[in-house]
Amino acid sequence: MTVVHAVAAHAQGGLTGQQSAQRDWSPYVVHFTNWKAMDYVRAALLHLEASPKETYGLLTEADAKSAGTAAASLASGHLRRGSPSGKDGIPECVCLSECKLPGLIGHAERYGRFGFVFQKVDIFRAGGRPCAYLDEEHYTMIAELGRGKPATTKEGRLFGLTNIYTPPGFGKIQDYTHEREWRIFDDVRLDAVPPIALLAPRTHLTTMKWHDVPVLPIDMLFDWGA
Repeated sequence: MTVVHAVAAHAQGGLTGQQSAQRDWSPYVVHFTNWKAMDYVRAALLHLEASPKETYGLLTEADAKSAGTAAASLASGHLRRGSPSGKDGIPECVCLSECKLPGLIGHAERYGRFGFVFQKVDIFRAGGRPCAYLDEEHYTMIAELGRGKPATTKEGRLFGLTNIYTPPGFGKIQDYTHEREWRIFDDVRLDAVPPIALLAPRTHLTTMKWHDVPVLPIDMLFDWGA
């Protein structure tokens, strides 16, 4: 038990101390850059069609593609919003996760291993909000109000922050609660909402340069036990 750190957190305030004791809680959110780049890696693992060596090769190729996306974001100074789904009329947004480190390692394996880490409060100040996970009945009710409406409307924004949750035994399973998703319905300007850290594979650390922001090797975090 990390007693000293917990006591120090309590000294900063009661809520800060309580949150520090919850080891599944995080004050940070992370945006990973390239779902598409990981397609072949996910397929190889899902269908067991590749050897470990071949999987490593696919991951290396995926990292190269994700590196290009991350570099473009840094060069433009923006994280560009896009549709989180090809259906349902969800407003374009930038998606983030508030997972703790072990969850983020798994998240990176789906969304690419290059990440932008922000203070949760900074994303909230810029308009980002955590998503809600609802049963299909309530999701449908909100969708009828907000589907197709822009995020500048209350109805469109509420719809854009909802996901369906269907556990085993209640129909077709749909459960993404592990992603602990946040959405912000605008581009994220890195000069206005500066990242506090960047994530990259150790072989691509030089790709991720943004002022004096530290770059953490995500594979080293895995090796270390995250």
